[in-house]
Amino acid sequence: MARTRLAVLIGVLLSSPVWAATPWSALTAMEKRALAPLAGQWASMDDTQQRKWRAVVEHYDTLMPEEQVRVQRRMIDWSRLSPQERARALDQYRALRSIPPEEREALQQRWQEYQRLSPEERARAREQAREQHNKNRVNRDKDK
Repeated sequence: MARTRLAVLIGVLLSSPVWAATPWSALTAMEKRALAPLAGQWASMDDTQQRKWRAVVEHYDTLMPEEQVRVQRRMIDWSRLSPQERARALDQYRALRSIPPEEREALQQRWQEYQRLSPEERARAREQAREQHNKNRVNRDKDK
């Protein structure tokens, strides 16, 4: 249920409803509360960014308190990304959404297993993945 709501929020974030750029002072109290993590950056956002964040706010009050906290944490994380990092994140999101549900679930399970590893085990796993990636790239280059 929470995953579905979060997917809806992300979908809404990626859509573009029609609103004009709005100064922070013109937002409703509910919008200000929901968008508080973005208050310092609001004035520097372009119209498109403001519209997308305001679209998220439309559904914010329907979320459970824990989900609201998660959305605000993700707002903070998202707002700290560079434009290039945001584009990459959106590309990765779209790629993940195109994976069949069974594979996506298996990938999520592997990610949860990775999250349970100690920092040392994570470092080893990252190094092994990097080595495998480089090995695969070399093999692809040979095939060309």
